Amino acid sequence: MKMTTLAHAPAYDSEQFVAGPLLDGSQSNVRVIRLSPGQTLPPHTHSTSDLMIYIVEGTGTLTMDGNAVNFDAGSLAYFHGDEELRLSNTGTTGLTALAFLAPPFPPQPT
Repeated sequence: MKMTTLAHAPAYDSEQFVAGPLLDGSQSNVRVIRLSPGQTLPPHTHSTSDLMIYIVEGTGTLTMDGNAVNFDAGSLAYFHGDEELRLSNTGTTGLTALAFLAPPFPPQPT
């Protein structure tokens, strides 16, 4: 068993968004994303990895194919790896998201 907490994840950075590993498994992984107010992840895809994004805290928008939807604490979204998305913090406090990916992304060396 592996275990961690958000207290062990990288903190917010007012200069740039934070996106890094939180927990790695052999067939999946979890990355933590921290966006300070006004920060945005650039449009991107995840290759062949399915993606589920869960918002732990904060308020933002999730954009796909030019359509933006509110994405707030407690929200969960699913994407195929080839779907392009962008996550933005539109609130006044930090936004923390967990990204669950299977197979792991970025791909793990064999």
